[in-house]
Amino acid sequence: MPHGSRRRASGGSGGGGPPWRRGPPPEWVARRRRRGTLRRRLTFAFTFVALAAVGLTTWLTLGAVFGAQQELFGFSDAGGSGGTAQQSDGRMMWMWGRTRGDEADVAAPSREAFRRISRTAFLAGLLSFGMAALAASAFTRVLTRPLIALTDGAKRFERGERGIRLRVPAARDEFQGLTLAFNTLVAALERQETWRRNMTADIAHDLRTPLAVLRSEIEAMQDTVVVPDAAALGRLHGEVMRLARLVDDLRMLSSAESGGLTLERREVAVAELLTQSVEGFRGRAERLGVALTVDVADHDLRALVDPDRIGQVIANLLDNALHYAPGGPITVAAERAGGEEAETVRVSVRDHGPGIPDGASERVFERFFRGDSSRTRAVGDDGAAQSGGGSGLGLAIAKAIVEDHGGSIEAANAPQGGAIFTFHLPRA
Repeated sequence: MPHGSRRRASGGSGGGGPPWRRGPPPEWVARRRRRGTLRRRLTFAFTFVALAAVGLTTWLTLGAVFGAQQELFGFSDAGGSGGTAQQSDGRMMWMWGRTRGDEADVAAPSREAFRRISRTAFLAGLLSFGMAALAASAFTRVLTRPLIALTDGAKRFERGERGIRLRVPAARDEFQGLTLAFNTLVAALERQETWRRNMTADIAHDLRTPLAVLRSEIEAMQDTVVVPDAAALGRLHGEVMRLARLVDDLRMLSSAESGGLTLERREVAVAELLTQSVEGFRGRAERLGVALTVDVADHDLRALVDPDRIGQVIANLLDNALHYAPGGPITVAAERAGGEEAETVRVSVRDHGPGIPDGASERVFERFFRGDSSRTRAVGDDGAAQSGGGSGLGLAIAKAIVEDHGGSIEAANAPQGGAIFTFHLPRA
């Protein structure tokens, strides 16, 4: 058999060995390596500590035994026979001299006792080492089990498995907190992924709807079914503006949430800012039969804000109120939050519509959230087709802008009915 053939048959160049040496190892090998590294280190550490303790104890015990043996069977430097009496503490003590024959008679049992004690100590050390190794292995297996479960759970999540929840250890220790944090993180990531899929579907829907209208209108004009008069062109222009607004809203929301929105803060009169913002909606409110009211008792109240951005916040809140609460009064109010010494200004927009659905007071500020679940197209006050109340980004943009100013915004149902949106701004 040729030499090259033998090398190929043995599993590749460089001699034999596992076939995965030429590539990544199988999963079971990688899993064993992951599980074994920390466990082997801990086992070695605990075994070494136990062995050191056993060795020290044995050494001290043998030292004490040999010291006692030497004291009992030791020989005097001056040999001789007979005994001599010496006075010590008022008592007579007899020191018997030993001959060389006596030394031989005593040394043989002494050496035998030394060998027996040494052999027993060695066997006890081996037994202690084995028991320490077994106990350390079992202890480290229990100790590393939560870490192995966390690693396997993370690998499963990385492979695309969802709904992963690890069993929380009963012991109130760091592993329990780590497992709870892992489960919370996985749940948050799953919610984020679900939100991302829904947002993608909402964007696709809001883009597809005006594009479909544009396509059908243009094709009808091409087929001479619809005359391209001012009314038809107005409808096309309305759909184009809806597309432009959606793109602009997405861009602004992305900038605001990432902290890239430029704010030109200056001291402004709150009453004047609210009045200017409301005036832009007077015509639409009159067509819908809605009375707009501005309520600012303190005309000297001032805030340190970007007036254009805060005007957009008020505009988004008014647009939301006009859409969901047609026919009722809408009040825009401002006051000091907490009295004369307060450092914030409270601004509220209240309508008299159906209010916020139960459990939706936090979700109303999410992207593309709508109080009604329908996605049907409706006709707005200007006669143009609308989809579910605009792009669904107005409240999310308002929240991002207010938070960029260092304030906060919340939504609730008013006791007398309707919804009230309140946000706080830094006072000048």
